[in-house]
Amino acid sequence: MSLLLEITNLKTSFKTVHGKITVVDGVHLSMLPGQTLGIVGESGSGKSVTSLSIMGLLPQTGYAEGEIRFNGQDLLSYSEKQMQNIRGNEISMIFQDPLTSLNPLHTIGRQIQESIRIHQKIKKVEAKQKVIALLKAVGMPRPEEIYHEYPYQLSGGMRQRVMIAMAMACEPKLIIADEPTTALDVTIQAQILDLMRELKEHSDTSILLITHDLGIVAEMCDQVIVMYAGQVVEETDVNTLFDNPKHPYTIGLMNSLPDINNDREYLAAIPGSVPFAHQMPQGCRYSTRCSQVMEQCLSETPPLFTKANHKCRCWLFAEGGLGNEQTAPGSEGINQILSY
Repeated sequence: MSLLLEITNLKTSFKTVHGKITVVDGVHLSMLPGQTLGIVGESGSGKSVTSLSIMGLLPQTGYAEGEIRFNGQDLLSYSEKQMQNIRGNEISMIFQDPLTSLNPLHTIGRQIQESIRIHQKIKKVEAKQKVIALLKAVGMPRPEEIYHEYPYQLSGGMRQRVMIAMAMACEPKLIIADEPTTALDVTIQAQILDLMRELKEHSDTSILLITHDLGIVAEMCDQVIVMYAGQVVEETDVNTLFDNPKHPYTIGLMNSLPDINNDREYLAAIPGSVPFAHQMPQGCRYSTRCSQVMEQCLSETPPLFTKANHKCRCWLFAEGGLGNEQTAPGSEGINQILSY
């Protein structure tokens, strides 16, 4: 099966007062049709910038280098006009905050209809019927009325359903979902995830899911990439990641999860924070926070080592270390995550 999306050595940089700052550094990833790939990491790890690079939506101060191949075509070589034909039609994006992503001056119907009429060249009456059908498909009550309403009249969960309807309007091959359940209560989160799963199964659409929530990753993804400070630090299938994480950063994220079988008073936390893009440490970027740090880590940058289907950017991984003994006490992998 041929790859739907293949990113090779992606470097995304911005022009700032500090000079050229690279915030996504050498990212490689690939996706098959119908696959759900999760990108997980803390704020500042480069997840959202990677998605904006794919969509060609970087601000004027930003630029991407490398290759982003979609259906075999390098998107970085496309003109803005060519990208307009791709966005919303073959690749759609569900943004993190639907309230700021939706235009407050236009009705819901008009905003969903815009993409349909641009890419499918159908009449206004047909487009309206399709919008109402989409609103029904994403579980919106009274879709005929909501068609004429404005974003401020809807709840957060309803606005996110509108964003999903917009993303699905032209039946794209790839949907990029950037923190699609942020600021939603857990009941609505579950409904949104169920909706995305149903739509994916119905249309065989691939989903690139960007999140910091490991529970969502466990529930939704086939393959997982862990990013830290602009780099991929671990990549494998979802079961392997939760049953046998290898990178100290991934293990730290796992340890910070609540454990219903552990009565510890405080949750474990990774010390420190993600370094600023213009102040990256020498050697391994995680070395300033890592409990397993060695002298080699402080001077040499580890490559992304590969063993079987598991990739890890860590010198200990190359030496065969960092197994299950490093995970949280009482951890039972993905089944425990899904029980929360």
